Amino acid sequence: MTTSLAAESFGLAALIDAWESSLRAVSELGRRLSAQQWSASTECPGWSVGDVVAHLCWIEAKLVGRDEPTHLPEWDDLPHAQNELQRTIETGVDARRRIPQADVCTELDGLIDVRLAMIMALDPLRLDTLVAGPLGGQRPLEYVLRMRCLDIWTHEQDIRRAVRLPANLGTAGAEVVAVQFARALPFVLARNLGAPVGTTLRVTVTGRVAFEKWAGIDDEGQGVPLDALTVSGQTPTLAMTTDWETFARLGAGRLDLTDPSVLEMITLEGDPELGARLPEALAITP
Repeated sequence: MTTSLAAESFGLAALIDAWESSLRAVSELGRRLSAQQWSASTECPGWSVGDVVAHLCWIEAKLVGRDEPTHLPEWDDLPHAQNELQRTIETGVDARRRIPQADVCTELDGLIDVRLAMIMALDPLRLDTLVAGPLGGQRPLEYVLRMRCLDIWTHEQDIRRAVRLPANLGTAGAEVVAVQFARALPFVLARNLGAPVGTTLRVTVTGRVAFEKWAGIDDEGQGVPLDALTVSGQTPTLAMTTDWETFARLGAGRLDLTDPSVLEMITLEGDPELGARLPEALAITP
């Protein structure tokens, strides 16, 4: 069944459900994997499937305010962790590398329950209520839930590809992620692509989550969303059509764009110079 993405935003209950169901999907999947699958390499540099689950545990532990045990990784064995942020994240992963698979999944289940209870106890319980952000500071609850959905759902697909399971494309989390990527199109057009004033972009996504979104560059050189009804019938400067799984992988920077078979999954029309750079420019995750 295909979901036509109509919502530009989500209510609080929908966001909480998308976050919780995405995390529980990872936990349930993790419990079903063999030891060999748990150790399989993912597209995340230096990380196995188990490392991805450990990473999600570390983030949720931070959000509930749990102190991590003191741990100093052997950095010479972890060359993929280069900068301060990467090493901060890697420390939480490495601390769990010697913990049994079932125990990591149990930790994640417990953290989901604690975090959900903390959210439901917020006063006021609103989208704009400030809560702890994943990397420090206070951020609106809506922002934190949306960003957690993006991270969790993307990592679930990392796990599924690593163990050769079909992607989980039509979930509540997937819809939140689709809105995140769609909202980023003005940024992609202006900042990542450096498109000139007057440029318009139309992105058409097909599949389990389907939508069409427009963005443009205004007279001040800023990227702005465009109302599809306003531009209906117009020919965009640049147009791209692809399926939902490919679009999500582009947004997460998970595709090798030097592979001709990857480019065959993307149809580009309009400005050839901008089109050649658009697939890489769509990546917005760290």
